[in-house]
This record gives sequence, C-alpha cells and structure tokens, in this order.
Amino acid sequence: MESNAHIVEYWKTQPEVLEACLKNSLPLTENFVKLYKKVSPTHLYLVGSGTSLNAEETAVSFMKEMLDIDVISMPSSYVHNIRGERPLLVFLSQGGSSTNTLKAMEEMAAYPYITVTGEETCEIAARSPHHMIIGCGEEPVGPKTVGYTASVMILYLMAMEAARAVGIIGEEKYAAVRAGLLAGISHMRYNMEAISGWAADHREKLKEIEKYIFIGHGTGAAALKEGCLKVLETIKYPAFSYEFEEYLHGPILAVDDHTGAFLFLSGKLGERERFKRLAECQSKYSEYTFLITDEEGDSDEKTLRIRKTGAMYTEVFEIVVIPQYLAAVVQGYLGIVDGSPLYDEYTALCPTKYRNGK
Repeated sequence: MESNAHIVEYWKTQPEVLEACLKNSLPLTENFVKLYKKVSPTHLYLVGSGTSLNAEETAVSFMKEMLDIDVISMPSSYVHNIRGERPLLVFLSQGGSSTNTLKAMEEMAAYPYITVTGEETCEIAARSPHHMIIGCGEEPVGPKTVGYTASVMILYLMAMEAARAVGIIGEEKYAAVRAGLLAGISHMRYNMEAISGWAADHREKLKEIEKYIFIGHGTGAAALKEGCLKVLETIKYPAFSYEFEEYLHGPILAVDDHTGAFLFLSGKLGERERFKRLAECQSKYSEYTFLITDEEGDSDEKTLRIRKTGAMYTEVFEIVVIPQYLAAVVQGYLGIVDGSPLYDEYTALCPTKYRNGK
C-alpha cells in the first residue's frame, strides 16, 4: 500500500460529511443565527489562515448573495479597516489553535464575533463568547481535505440559515439552494470516481510533471487555490492557481515542457471557447496540458469528464476533489514522504499552533 493511502481514504469521506452538515444545518448554525439577529450586521468579516482562509475566500460570493450585505475575507495576520456601523466577525480555524487567529481575536475583542472550529474543545473555543463547530470533526491527516470542503459548507449554511431567519430569502429560495447543494455533493461523488480512474490511466505522465498550474473561473478559481496548497503540502512541487483571464496576463509565460496545466472549463459559452483554445495552444508547449470539462462530445484521451450543476456555489465541491486527489496519489507515485525537517525545525522555533499543537 502506498504511503498516501491514509490521505486518500480520508479524502473519500467528504460527501458523507457534507451531507451530514447539510442535514444538521439548523443545530450547527444556531449560535451564529442568534448572534446575527442580535447584531443585525452591516458588514460581515471572515478571518482565518491557511486552509481556513481559502475556504472563506471561496464562500464570500455566496454569502454576499444570501445575506445581501458586504462580506469580506482577510487573513488572521492582517485584520484591519473594520468598517460599518455594526460589523460582525467570524474567526474560522479547523484545528482551533492557530496562533495568529488567537492574536487577531485579542486585537478585535471590542467587536462582536463568533468562532468556528473543527473541534468543540480547543483553545479558540475556550476563549470565545460565541462558538460553533464546523461539523467535520478532528482531521487525522495533515492535508486538510475534509476540513476545507466542510468549512465552505458551514459558511454557506451560516449565510443561508441567517438569511432565512431574518427574512432576506424565502422558503422557495431556501429549498432551491439546499437542493443545489445536494446535487453538488452527488456530482462530487461522481467526480471522485472519475479522477481516480483518470489518474490511474495517466500515472506515468503525472510522475513526469515538475510544476502544477490550475486554471479556473469565478468561485472555481478560488477553490483551486486550495488545490495548490495540497500539492505544496504533499508533492512539494511549485503549484499555482489562476482565474482564467488573469492567467493570460503574464503567468502563461512560465509554461515549459514540464508544466502540468489543468484547465477547469467553466463560464459562459464565449469564455468556454477561449478555455478550449488555450488548451489547444498550450498543448503545443507542454504535453501535460489537461482539460477538465462537464461538456459531452468528442474529446482526446487526456480530457477528464466530470459533472457540475452549473451553479457557481456548488463548483467548489465538484472540482476541488481533483487537485486534492492528485496531490495525494502523485505523492505516492513518487514515493515522497510526509512532512519535512525544515517544517519541523521552523515550527519548533516559530510555532503556528498554540503550544505547538500539543
């Protein structure tokens, strides 16, 4: 069994965890909804670091749509310019012990806030006047796969339940969003099977890639930033993500014959045609150029066909599983061990977790 098997097995549990979060959305979000109704915020600030920050950046657009207020994400290490007559802060941390998030909580103590963590008992929860859990539980592996998608889901549910509670959305909209989330989770299952088979078929090519680029659109592009983090944590190769049009404004110059480029087809018809032209063009410079599409029709053997609802808010669940899986299995293909002496030495000198996670 390859060294990454424990990561893959945990990765597989994401759909059932997300379904459980959705099923239990009312009790999970109860504390947030109460605080939201009390504060009636004019601005909502999402604060976190690492995977938590990536989840917040992914969820921002959906939360804005549900709540009809400004929603701003910012890193725990640089919380600034809190605006609005009635701001409300959300501190998100899967492990519940990030030192920079604890510091930000202290600095922002004058504002109403709630903390959201993966575990009920943790340092961040112990210091919080208002707290709730993500619903993913403790993560037994380093790369936070379930923690990421569950964090996005809980942020979605917080916005959805609060919007319903204060009358911003009605029952019809509420039911439609829940149905969309269920459909996205169903597609997530299908796509997990698709990438598993595709990666096995392309094992030798994947072993030859020396740097990764993930290219998406809108919320999908935000989700792919988390995919880069997984590659960096496991394969330890350079990894970058770009919104499609931003990729064309310079980063494309870095393409060489060892660049693995994964283009996640999305957007309106004209945008999709530009995606396809890019894939065709880039394939001339790197044979490791792959198109990930939800469209039917003829395609070459390098194309990965997936399923999507077409709604931007579900795309995160439908596509992030692909770079997550690649990060895990290519680590195994190459025999790369978990962790690094550099990381261990640095975090011993400059801990990122309260009491160094102990």
